Amino acid sequence: MFLIRPLRLARLNLATRYTVPPRTTLTRPFIRVNVQPLRSLRFKTTSATTASPGPAPKPLLPARFCLYHAGTIRVTFLACLKLSTLFLFVFFGFVVTPAYYEKEGLSPTVARTALCAIAPLIFVAYTTAPFVAFVHIRPPPFARQSKEMLERYLRTLSPQNGVEITTMSLIAKPRMNKVKLSELAPVHRRFGIVNLARDTTAENATRKWYMFRAVSNFNVLRNNTSPNDWGWHIVYNNIIAKQR
Repeated sequence: MFLIRPLRLARLNLATRYTVPPRTTLTRPFIRVNVQPLRSLRFKTTSATTASPGPAPKPLLPARFCLYHAGTIRVTFLACLKLSTLFLFVFFGFVVTPAYYEKEGLSPTVARTALCAIAPLIFVAYTTAPFVAFVHIRPPPFARQSKEMLERYLRTLSPQNGVEITTMSLIAKPRMNKVKLSELAPVHRRFGIVNLARDTTAENATRKWYMFRAVSNFNVLRNNTSPNDWGWHIVYNNIIAKQR
């Protein structure tokens, strides 16, 4: 009996040694569990107070607003007419006329073929040079917010405000002309083809001899049906009112 009791005590000591964890293993998990949520809460509160600003609203209208558009059909037709006239000039002037000149010399046939090359080119260049394809304006940001704001801005334009008038050269290449409203004046030239003009004497004096002359005559159709034609009507009425 005296031997059995010490053996039982030894077994109990071994069982408690393996089943009861040490003090260090009991305290560490509680410290980790209690500290980590505090850190996460501290970072969450500081990050939630700083709110990022939202994106600025974009203007409704573009920065380069089209006031006038002559129409895709008109622009395409005149471009094809100019190019075909150039091909006609090259064919009759450099193929047909030299061939007749080698056979007949200076004859009425040579004069007629040369006239067929030169006359269409001069006529097309004279009648289609003032044709205006587009008229653009660059309104300020506040005028681009809505159509009503743009209309107010157009009605209060000063003579120093400018527009961009796009015409076509002899080879159907677009030519953009930056013109102030004070420079434009309503006229009636070239059998009614030209209805707006400006004085380009000072601008041509600053250009080199090899540069093209500035465009001084414009033909803007009044019965145009473009969607933004209302803006051009306002600008055109301002031009007429300031000339009176």
